[in-house]
Amino acid sequence: MSIIICPVCGKPLNTKEKPCLCEVGHSFDRAKEGYLNLLLSNQHKSRHPGDSPQSCKARRAFLSSGYYEPLAIFVASLLSDGTVLDACCGEGYYTSFMTGENRAVYGFDIAKDMIKLASKRDKSAEFFVAGINNIPVEEKSVDTLTHIFAPVNDSEFSRILKDDGIMIDVIPGADHLMGLKSILYDEPYKNPVSPLDSSLFRQQDEKTLKYDITAEGEDVMNLFHMTPYAYKTALTGEKKLAQVSSLRTSVEFVVRIYKKSIR
Repeated sequence: MSIIICPVCGKPLNTKEKPCLCEVGHSFDRAKEGYLNLLLSNQHKSRHPGDSPQSCKARRAFLSSGYYEPLAIFVASLLSDGTVLDACCGEGYYTSFMTGENRAVYGFDIAKDMIKLASKRDKSAEFFVAGINNIPVEEKSVDTLTHIFAPVNDSEFSRILKDDGIMIDVIPGADHLMGLKSILYDEPYKNPVSPLDSSLFRQQDEKTLKYDITAEGEDVMNLFHMTPYAYKTALTGEKKLAQVSSLRTSVEFVVRIYKKSIR
């Protein structure tokens, strides 16, 4: 049975039929790529919420080159069988490493362009458009929730996670992309590595994955455009980076495992 519920009334959504219907009669058609758009117009302010089309294409190109494959493999190694939900999954790169014979894998993102790409990448996972403030997923239905470089909604994550489930959270380490920031900024800064501030989760474990990469050619600017630096950096920094044909930088990922705090 699907864990997806109707975003309008919260009733189970029959995702096997065309169109997908809940018992009340709310109807949702699949896009030609196979995903469902479950983001209601009153759940966001922008006509095109989430990452820009340029960011989507840059992320697809950069990640497909394999620079972050060690992270994808490591996160996948932490998964158990059962239901896996990749929250804010982007274009589905990490999700594609999560599928397995004994897993039902789902992924969602608020950016429709991201989910289009994700649906084209992997047909074995169920992708849908939604935001983290209103996740159309049944209560206590997820065994493993993965969350990689994205905002947190601890109340929604706690609601959909089973009592014995785990949340895998990935954030940038202190030295993540220091080589990139050394070009963009006169005074490159370390990333803050703060714990999750929530009474709904307790941390069980933490691992750090750190190594160097060398981005070549178009992947230099693809890396830039898939990060928040693309809209936080002055034009002078971007112009300096555009002159670079090869970029060596550290990447550092902090992977934390959380359990729900059961009261």
